[in-house]
Parts: sequence; structure tokens; C-alpha cells
Amino acid sequence: MKRKNADYAGKKGDEPFANFTRCEARGGCSTEQGFLVRMTDKMSRLSSFVDAGVFEVKDESLEDTIVDIINYAVLFQCYVQSKKSESKE
Repeated sequence: MKRKNADYAGKKGDEPFANFTRCEARGGCSTEQGFLVRMTDKMSRLSSFVDAGVFEVKDESLEDTIVDIINYAVLFQCYVQSKKSESKE
């Protein structure tokens, strides 16, 4: 999760939510909705797999897709917690 997130996390990996906050910065949707959009993308991929029984793109396995959903959920929880911490300061 850390290695994969580093590819999206901004300068030197010091912005762990950058992939999601960029959605809001560009006016597309809120950061929270950005998390949900990415999770929905992965759920759609799983739904297609259940219907077809196979992935057409071979470079991401069923396990990869499930792990991505878990990682997005963990990052979302961390983001929510960080926002709560900021509001208490």
C-alpha cells in the first residue's frame, strides 16, 4: 500500500491523500467523493468479473482489485481521522 500510494502522493510521498485532494482542487468533486469514486471504480470491476468470470485486462488480478478496495477504505478512514484532528486544533 505504501509503495503504490507513493506513486500518487505528491512530492516525496509527503502528501498521502494527494490523489484524492486533487479531485477537489480541480473542482471535480469533494475529496471524500474522490475516495468513493475510486472505490466505485474497483467495485464495478469486481461486478464485471462476477458477471463475466474473467478480467479482460490481465495486469491486475482479482486479489489486486480487492486489495485496492481495502487500501482505499483504509486511506479514507485515515483522511477522515486527519480532518477530525485538524478541526480539534
